[in-house]
Amino acid sequence: MSSIKEDYRQELSKLLRETKIPESDSKKQKLAKYSALNGYITKNMPKSLFRYREYAPHNLKALRDGSIPVTKPSEMGDIFDSQIVVDIERVVAEIKGLENNSDTIANYFYEGNTIPDFALNMVSRNVRRVVSKNHRLMKKNIWLRANAKKIGGYVGDNLTKYANEERDKSFDILRKTGYIACFCEDVNGVTMWDRFAEKHTGYALEYDFEALNARFPTIELTGNRIKQPNYIVLPAIYGEIYDSTELVFVSLLNRLLREHSNKDTYIKHPDELCRIKGYLHKSRDYESEAEWRLITPMLNSVSPESDLYSRVSGVPTAIYYGAKIADDVFRELDEIAVSKGLRRYRMETNPSNASVVAVSL
Repeated sequence: MSSIKEDYRQELSKLLRETKIPESDSKKQKLAKYSALNGYITKNMPKSLFRYREYAPHNLKALRDGSIPVTKPSEMGDIFDSQIVVDIERVVAEIKGLENNSDTIANYFYEGNTIPDFALNMVSRNVRRVVSKNHRLMKKNIWLRANAKKIGGYVGDNLTKYANEERDKSFDILRKTGYIACFCEDVNGVTMWDRFAEKHTGYALEYDFEALNARFPTIELTGNRIKQPNYIVLPAIYGEIYDSTELVFVSLLNRLLREHSNKDTYIKHPDELCRIKGYLHKSRDYESEAEWRLITPMLNSVSPESDLYSRVSGVPTAIYYGAKIADDVFRELDEIAVSKGLRRYRMETNPSNASVVAVSL
């Protein structure tokens, strides 16, 4: 089995870095960006993906049910899985940059038009127009100016503490409210059989990539609405960490604004892709795995307690039995495989070049 081109992951990384989908984008703008991403995936996708499994009750149940077990990033073997990086000094500097400009902060209360460059895409065009017409009136509003000065007062250690709290909260949400299933591009990986299939005593499942229908949001044929998928499958990106500085800045500013008004949210979310981007980045130490990730849930509105992840379904097309699988385990698995019409293979060792090869049964 051949792998996708090595530069594909880096090309995708660049595309994702350059693609931001602000909450304030129109439906048409969002779909255009999602379509571009979907086109890139379709052009470069592998024919099949493989999942190494150990012999365990929950894996047998999933095979019978046609479901794909998933895991929280916090439960992964990689202690830094879904790690994010945040420039706290930059967050603090940008908040402090507002403290002597009460008019700018006042406009934030109304999602206004006089906003710094880093926030230009966070509010809708219509709202900016409305605020622009009432800008002089706003500048004379004593209540707004008074509260703006209060926000400017969060300086020094206090502000740094709050910024760190928002960073930790963002990291915690990423690692504990999403679910991942790991795949790879090759079924002949000796180290993969060793690490993820109980030292060649387990099995591997093959999935047809196209059948997984793993896409970014598309347009529904009826209703002309955006159709949100339950999951997406993308390749892991090695050697980089997702920079969440802008997201933490927005989160902290919203927190400060909420403390001085009864409004829930002031600044719109700068990028709907933020969670997906966070889940994809891994240490270069794992590069040999050539991993692809099924990521769910997709939506920020899904609560940590939701069972949405349990809806991930996927029927494999083939099963590969490890070279050291026990006879009784083989018989139990093979009975399921035959009943589901899966193609069946047995891995055999090749001592001449220290490899394993799949032999059809």
